[in-house]
Amino acid sequence: DVRLLAMPLPMAMILNELPTLPDDHVLFVHHKKIPKFLFPELAERGYQWRIQIISEDDVKLFIFK
Repeated sequence: DVRLLAMPLPMAMILNELPTLPDDHVLFVHHKKIPKFLFPELAERGYQWRIQIISEDDVKLFIFK
């Protein structure tokens, strides 16, 4: 849950967790907005993602390889 963190901490935390994520697991992120600047970083590292928009300030992000 990175909703209460100030920018750029959510992105930093997510990118910091990814190297420890096993290939057959999903990183679930509870975010307050769509992190559009994160997506190029994920793509560069070979990750895929899916987004579920619950409301304007409630976004679920699923990151995996």
